Amino acid sequence: MGREHLGPFDVARLTATDPDALADWLDENGFQLPGRLDTALRPYVDKGWEYVAIRHAPADGDSVLGGALDPLHLTFASDRLVYPMRLSKLARTEQHLRLYVLAAHRMEPRSAIGGDTPEVTYAGRIPAKPGGPLPEFAGGERYLTALTQDFPQPSRIYDDHELRRTASDATHRTVVWDDELLTAGGVPVWLLTVPLPLALLLTVAAVLRFRRRSRRPVPPVHAPPPLG
Repeated sequence: MGREHLGPFDVARLTATDPDALADWLDENGFQLPGRLDTALRPYVDKGWEYVAIRHAPADGDSVLGGALDPLHLTFASDRLVYPMRLSKLARTEQHLRLYVLAAHRMEPRSAIGGDTPEVTYAGRIPAKPGGPLPEFAGGERYLTALTQDFPQPSRIYDDHELRRTASDATHRTVVWDDELLTAGGVPVWLLTVPLPLALLLTVAAVLRFRRRSRRPVPPVHAPPPLG
């Protein structure tokens, strides 16, 4: 177990063999926990995982979390590429995941783990030449895969995301089309590209058609014969 302050955060690294004891320690030390946590932690305890608990704990005790904060960089050794997701099943509202994976090749989740089908929004190599924060963070030429996934019913999450190499390193870019009607002075621009005589002819034809429709005779109304 280890515990330290990193900026305004109280960070604890924990191990446990009993999920109830782990939940009790966190609660007793000021970490606000959702109900059913002991049940959700059971698979991690059974696998002998370590835990990192983080809470906002400013030195003056009165500060409110907000503004710009330095990110926390967390690393751990593993023979599998895993993104923990089990605890998200405790959420009461729909969950949306944005996952960015830096690896030697393009990666994909092994399964949907109870959510919608994961979608790739970006896949491509990062150039090895320096320039910009991403190549520096990647530490050389790497492959970046960006994934999104929705979990309409978080209670159906049954596992963590384990990622594997895809069959190929094909690149992918998401293209978003935004259609907009161009106008000039409130008039659609496409009308301005039509020759003036043709535009006038179309306008006159539309007016004549409207008048023809408006001048249709009204059918006569006949009174019914008197009742005998």
